[in-house]
Amino acid sequence: MDKIKNNKVIFATVLGLIGFTINLYPIHLFANVQLILGNVAYVISAILLGPWYAFYTAMIAVSGLMIAWDSFHVYFLFGVEAICLALARRRDIYALYANFGFWLILGMPLFYLYLSQFTELPSGHIAFISLKQGINGLLYTSMGSLLIILTPTFWHFKNKVKDQQRRTFNAQLTYTFSLVITVALLLAALMFNNQFIERQQNLLYANIKNSADNLAASTQAYIDMHTQAIHNAAQWLSLNQHSATDEQTLLTQLHSNYPGFITMLLADKQANIVAASPASLITKRNSQVPLNIAERDYFIEAFINQRTFISPLFLGKGFGRDPIVAISAPLYHPDNRHSPRGIIEGSLDLNQFKLIDEIDNHNQHQTMLLIDNNNRVIYASESLQLTTLTEFTYSEPSDKYITPFPMINLDPNNSVAPEYVYASVTLNNGWKLLILNPFRPLVELVENMYVATFAILIASLLIALYLSRVISARLTLPLENIANKFSTKSANSDKDYAVDNESPKEIYSLFKRLQQSKSQLIGYQLELEEKVALRTVELEHANNRLKALAEKDSLTGLYNRRYAENKFTEIQELCQRTDEVIAIALLDLDKFKFINDTYGHHSGDLTLKVVAEQLKREFKRNSDIVVRYGGEEFLLIMPLCNALKIEEHLDNFRQRLAKIVIDNKEDNHQFTVTTSIGAVLGNGTFSASLEDWVKQADINLYQAKHSGRNKLVFTTLANE
Repeated sequence: MDKIKNNKVIFATVLGLIGFTINLYPIHLFANVQLILGNVAYVISAILLGPWYAFYTAMIAVSGLMIAWDSFHVYFLFGVEAICLALARRRDIYALYANFGFWLILGMPLFYLYLSQFTELPSGHIAFISLKQGINGLLYTSMGSLLIILTPTFWHFKNKVKDQQRRTFNAQLTYTFSLVITVALLLAALMFNNQFIERQQNLLYANIKNSADNLAASTQAYIDMHTQAIHNAAQWLSLNQHSATDEQTLLTQLHSNYPGFITMLLADKQANIVAASPASLITKRNSQVPLNIAERDYFIEAFINQRTFISPLFLGKGFGRDPIVAISAPLYHPDNRHSPRGIIEGSLDLNQFKLIDEIDNHNQHQTMLLIDNNNRVIYASESLQLTTLTEFTYSEPSDKYITPFPMINLDPNNSVAPEYVYASVTLNNGWKLLILNPFRPLVELVENMYVATFAILIASLLIALYLSRVISARLTLPLENIANKFSTKSANSDKDYAVDNESPKEIYSLFKRLQQSKSQLIGYQLELEEKVALRTVELEHANNRLKALAEKDSLTGLYNRRYAENKFTEIQELCQRTDEVIAIALLDLDKFKFINDTYGHHSGDLTLKVVAEQLKREFKRNSDIVVRYGGEEFLLIMPLCNALKIEEHLDNFRQRLAKIVIDNKEDNHQFTVTTSIGAVLGNGTFSASLEDWVKQADINLYQAKHSGRNKLVFTTLANE
């Protein structure tokens, strides 16, 4: 084992922690299929640091997957992958090629074996997951390799694993092409597959939900029609008193109009059946004791609670042992509408639900299931193999199957792979109608898409290998010709510098030959460098003078108007981003013309210089900009200032300036000068144009001038 070095351990730990964080949140693709990208960390560690550091990084990174998946296989599988990648790197085998071989020969078989032995997933789904993991491995290996190529810090990492032999330009270009194509193709394919699968899922569930709504409406209509029939018959039979013979005849006629009832019956207030349809049901009974239904819910609810009632599913007796759903209503005496004299009942033909099920036959995969409010099966499509009257039992699939629609397993012992996608509708009487669609066809569609993706990837890599070799050959030959053309003998031909071990052989050969001609150019180079250095110094001096002339006022040394306008854009953008204020002050010297006319222009120039010096002394922050704006006008730009103190600061300056005595020693004149100030304070978002700010300050300056001069007028701007 290599001697452990602190910088390697720290780097491997940082990589592992980054991978751990990313692996805590695998990217969900479909059902329990997830994309893991945190393993990029140990790919980088394997390429740069070696086997044991790669294994150490892998153990940290895949701990995130352990938390997310709760499966210890990640330590073994990805730990072995990290070591294999690092060992292949030591043998100068590129990571992508090594990883392809690992998953094909070792990774996918091991993963398949683990899933088949320690999980209850179906074998077809295990093969798909194994293939997906192999594709995922190629993706994060390609991404890790590209990160190393695109990150200069990795190129110069100390003590990294070196190539045993210098690689050819052809091999490096081919490998780079392979990485780019692999990453681009896999990402594009995964995004396309994911969007396509999402659309298929939405269409599937919309179809199931539509079927559920339609069949629920048909079922509800069937129940409502027969409920209304019983209710109307009860009202009709309660209008007049009928003999037993007449009631039997009327019941038979009613039954003939509603063949959806298997049987119909009338019972008196003692719950004894007095009439039935078909009438043969009574004549077939040999017992002299009338059939009594006092304990039946449909009698109790109709007779005692006096309401039309739809019963849950129950097992019939007396007229047969078939499952029954009974609809009943109370019968009254014509002259007493409060005390029932018996009930009328009809037993629904449950086979009618099969006809309703066959209404929606455009999707052969969908099945119908009807459950009463006691969770018993009323009707189930034949393919579900559920017996009527049995209790409906089910299980929910593992929470690792993330889908946008509800899933269910009819096998209560199966909580791994989902069996059905379903939509349910609750009917008015509390029954539930479920439409189920097998989940496996959607899984097969996804499997086929991933197999196609893998096949396209292999074909694309083969094409990339061929094209990159052709292109690199066309590039390498001219480089060799150039190297031969510039080759000369040199005493220091064996000296090796400036080309590292990662450089291609052809480039290294070119460097060695050009190096032999370098001594002939050194003299010319030194002479040229001397001339260039001299010209550069002269140009720098000239540029500095031009810059000073372009940006500063020659008399006062202050910045000029052009500089202020150019600089203000940068200041405004900064204050706008940081939500800071800007103060703009426009100063105009009072009675400056009087000074020029009375004491001469020399005194006027001296006044401007004195005021400029005072301004630079008072407003000396690095961010403050003092500008001679024109004539006797000065402009102050004060970003990031204290909004509570800037007004006081400006007024203090005005007062101090008024006390300064200007001494013109040449003309022996002494005088003072005052200034009027118009200032504004506003948020950086007020305007991007300096002209807008100055216009507002100029309004305040005008007020200061016309209110007696030597004044400060300060206002705060509102955002436009």
